[in-house]
Amino acid sequence: MRKHFILSTRTIVSKRNVTQSFGNDNTIIVPMAVLDKIKIKYVDPPNPNTERGKIAQEVLDYIESFDLEQLQKGVKQANGSILRVTTNYSGVELPKEVKETELDRLDTRILQTCKGIREEVPEEEPVILVSKDGLLRMKAKMVGVKAQTFRDELLPEISEQYTGRMTIQVSNEVIEKFNKNGKILLSEAFSDEQLQEVYENMFVQMNGIYREEIGRVEQGYIVPLVFGKTTPYGVIPKNNGQRFMIEALTMDEKRAPLVIIKGPAGTAKTFMSLAVGLQLVEEENKYPQNILISRSPTETGEKIGYLPGDEMEKIAPYLRGITDNLQHLHPKDDDKINFPDIKNKKGSSKPKFSEKPQFEDGKSLWTFGYIRAEAIGFIRGRSICDTYIIIDEAQNLTANEIKTIITRVGTGTKLVIIGDPAQIDRPEVTERDNGLSYASERLKGQPTCWQITLTDDESVRSELAKIASTIL
Repeated sequence: MRKHFILSTRTIVSKRNVTQSFGNDNTIIVPMAVLDKIKIKYVDPPNPNTERGKIAQEVLDYIESFDLEQLQKGVKQANGSILRVTTNYSGVELPKEVKETELDRLDTRILQTCKGIREEVPEEEPVILVSKDGLLRMKAKMVGVKAQTFRDELLPEISEQYTGRMTIQVSNEVIEKFNKNGKILLSEAFSDEQLQEVYENMFVQMNGIYREEIGRVEQGYIVPLVFGKTTPYGVIPKNNGQRFMIEALTMDEKRAPLVIIKGPAGTAKTFMSLAVGLQLVEEENKYPQNILISRSPTETGEKIGYLPGDEMEKIAPYLRGITDNLQHLHPKDDDKINFPDIKNKKGSSKPKFSEKPQFEDGKSLWTFGYIRAEAIGFIRGRSICDTYIIIDEAQNLTANEIKTIITRVGTGTKLVIIGDPAQIDRPEVTERDNGLSYASERLKGQPTCWQITLTDDESVRSELAKIASTIL
């Protein structure tokens, strides 16, 4: 049975060749109003260099390759589906309640197309609006048309997303062999069914009858943690989740250039990432360009650009969570105003961070060069080398934005992406299509990507905070 899919603007630019993603026996309908919006929003300067701008231009070029008269009737695509561009539904009357609440002229034209197509095709053939706008989907149903989001790009539910860890029950013999040999074959620890879900760099907790051991997956073995007993910047890990974090964060950037950390609030994701970063930069003289922090705001980079002040002043309100963590790592000490310059191994004359003054306004945490901050939107078009990068609140990024960030990583750089998919503040993304989860799912098992998801019982916040996050 033929289905008729009407595509919205954001659906079309969300993926390459999206018009061929709906089966070979269906009709794909693109209102001319949507093409107008694509050109204005994603193609006209300064947008062509963005990922969506490139996709948008490809869509327009593809559609332009067909004769307009043919498009209005329907042209067959390579996958067998029919592509139509519609222009003739401006006279369709919409229900009064829809028109009264309608603020976007484009939405009106899309809804007119939906209703017009519904009236002209056989009743048994479904007409479906594909849109990432929940309100528009609701209005489509009011005019008698089914609606859905673009499910081709949806990720599993949070509970089913990749965690980067696994807890297994093993015999005492397995524990003993692991301790004796310093490693153990995956097949000796996991069942055949469990092996289906085992990926490279996955962290493992092996529970025996009398004791437990922790390790990670490496080239067919479970091996011990390299940094499991370290205390970066004097921070003592409180649970296995934090030990797993330390392992991934401390591992050399050649082996672990990308670390993805997910988990609820209070699991010390940001705190531990900063502690390891300070340990590597200050104490071990790694990453000559030091620590770069970017915290995803709910506003887009373009909107931030219009805020008053310089770059640091624009993004300062979004960095208070970072500053709070740094104050815990570096309590204020007014006695250290006159600090000496200390030469490090690379000949830098920067003062040792632990000997810098910690003023009440927290500015000294940023102004001495060990830590700097940038807005997400300002990272585009760069190649960042020799830097320890932390991207916080990454659940508020889109898949395209996270791709842009990861592709900016240059030589000698370690990228740490942090967030909680259950705490999304941006309406454009959801638990199943945000950039954090997207990167996690797409990169699981890649040898250069290390991941760990912290659990609720690994939170170090107060009991009140835990109860509130669960109930409220």
